[in-house]
Amino acid sequence: MKKIIILFTIVISVVINGCATILTGSTDIISFDSDPEGAKILMDGIEIGKTPASITLKRPGFSDKEVILKLEGYEDRRFVLQKEFNVIAILNFAGWVGWIVDIGTGSFYKYSPKAYDMDLEPKAYNIDELQKDTLGRLIVPDDEGSLFVYDEEVGYKILFE
Repeated sequence: MKKIIILFTIVISVVINGCATILTGSTDIISFDSDPEGAKILMDGIEIGKTPASITLKRPGFSDKEVILKLEGYEDRRFVLQKEFNVIAILNFAGWVGWIVDIGTGSFYKYSPKAYDMDLEPKAYNIDELQKDTLGRLIVPDDEGSLFVYDEEVGYKILFE
C-alpha cells in the first residue's frame, strides 16, 4: 500500500509539472483598436500590425511589454500591456520543475486585460510655442496629416489639414 501511494505521488507530480503551460498554453490573443483606426502597432520597436487587430503574443513572464500606437497626424499613444499572476501555476505544488517550466515559458503570468481600445489625440501646438515669419504669421511645422493649434487665452482652436 505504501508503494502504491509513493508511486501515485510520483505519477501525479510528473503529470502536473508545468501546469500553467500545459493547461493554459504559453500565448495570449490580445486585441488592439484605436479611434481613428489604422494606427501602426509597435512592440519593442517592431511593427506587429495595424488597428483593429487581434495578435497572438507569447506570455510575458517577468518582462514588461510597451506598445506604441502611431498614426500620422496624431500623437503617439504609449502604454504597457498589463499582466497578472496565472493562478493555475499554483498547481505546481508537487515540485520545482513545474515552476521552472512555467517561468521559462512565460506562463507564470498572463496578459490581462485581453483588449485595448485607445483614443488617439490629434497633434497639437500651443500658439506661444510656434515661430513667426517676418510678417508676423505663424509658422506651422511641416507635418503630414491634420493638426490643431490652440490659443487657450483667446479661445481659438484652429485645425490644419
